[in-house]
Amino acid sequence: MHKLKKILLIFYLLLGTFTFSQTELGLFTGTSFFHGDVGYNSLNFGNTDKLFLNSKVAIGLNFRKNLNSRIAFNFCIKRGRITSYDRDSEDLFITQRNLDFQSNITEMSSNFEFNFSPYKIGSEKFNKSLYIFTGISGFKFNPKGYYNSNWVDLQPLGTEGQGSFLYPEREKYKLFSIGLPIGIGYKLNLNSNLALNISWSWTLTRTDYIDDVSLNYVNPNLLTEQAQNLADKSFSGFVEGSQRGNSENMDKFGFFGVSLVYKIPKKTFCSQINY
Repeated sequence: MHKLKKILLIFYLLLGTFTFSQTELGLFTGTSFFHGDVGYNSLNFGNTDKLFLNSKVAIGLNFRKNLNSRIAFNFCIKRGRITSYDRDSEDLFITQRNLDFQSNITEMSSNFEFNFSPYKIGSEKFNKSLYIFTGISGFKFNPKGYYNSNWVDLQPLGTEGQGSFLYPEREKYKLFSIGLPIGIGYKLNLNSNLALNISWSWTLTRTDYIDDVSLNYVNPNLLTEQAQNLADKSFSGFVEGSQRGNSENMDKFGFFGVSLVYKIPKKTFCSQINY
């Protein structure tokens, strides 16, 4: 009898989740930004003017499945462009290094969301909530450097000796990696079927090569002329072995923007029964 009560309780909870379950489709637009070795590399939120200095337009699509009024799963795809210049830094070493880069970022993520207040599109009572989210993502990137009035792919050039027989431990980095998105947002109903979401997210990555900078300078004689000019843009020139980047800190990127969210109508079980 006790086991039967447990089964009935589980069934009741699952039925409640199924009854509430709400599906949403959202369109995202906003901006993308970067934190790494190149450019203004500080997470001091008192200087957000620098954080968004070279931000570019980002777009995205998300599919959300609400399990109840507090918990949801969100599947997202976002695309943006990140750009950074050493000349924008307040650090003397970085400004003298004088590097730059840009890269398109395409990220697909699966996130767990938690609403601080009960929330449901179409509800007059539960019509807004602050929320947080985290999950896992995979993303593509391709750093480019500015050379002779063009943006040139950096990964094939091996600017830090990748692929050279003198640096066998330095393999060419992959242009795909995984990340840990974390973020905060706010949900607000517009009417019975539409809502507005505002979100800010950072993706913590496992690569330090989104900007093609991580280790130290190599012997320029190992590089092609183009690679030499892109590896060292300083005015005085750096010697072999001197610091170029910081491999202990992985690169990060993020998105800030708004989503217009539509509640997909749900056909109930009862509505499909012919009386």
